[in-house]
Amino acid sequence: MRVFKFGKIIIESYKVLLGGVAIAIAAGHLLHTYSPRLTATVLMMVPLINGLGGNLGSMFGARLSSALHLGTIEPKLRGQEALQINLSALGILGGVIFIFAGGLLFGMNLIGGASLLTSLKASFAFLIAGLILTVLIALIALTAAFASYTRGVDPDNVVIPIVTSTVDLLGITCLLITVHLLGV
Repeated sequence: MRVFKFGKIIIESYKVLLGGVAIAIAAGHLLHTYSPRLTATVLMMVPLINGLGGNLGSMFGARLSSALHLGTIEPKLRGQEALQINLSALGILGGVIFIFAGGLLFGMNLIGGASLLTSLKASFAFLIAGLILTVLIALIALTAAFASYTRGVDPDNVVIPIVTSTVDLLGITCLLITVHLLGV
């Protein structure tokens, strides 16, 4: 029995990967546009939020794809214990990892000579941006997994590239918004 089809993998994947290139360029442009106004602390947060967000999104997206293939979840939001467990796990992991990373940023800022208030504001901006990003990750991964699966596209070929590409753009966006609102 042939489980994987080379042509199907290529056809389903290349469009998403090309779209990911466009999204990554948009994220880079956004960062470039605002970089002259950003502090070193804020710039240090960009790879951190995007890396953590990409990891969370990849884990959640992979679990969704596997669960859809195994039939343990269906492409609907209500009445699915396995989906609720996975969403809860994503929320808890997102909260814990962004609190931990925010705490490390706080310590690094203090050690680096930043004031207590500046360190607190930067860490809080990072935490809020990360929590917002975690919610967006859930929405993006669910939409990508359910939409691809119901259209006969293998979610294994598209969910993670969609999630990681959009997380790069949304991570920067969430961070820029929270940093601006908190005056970091």
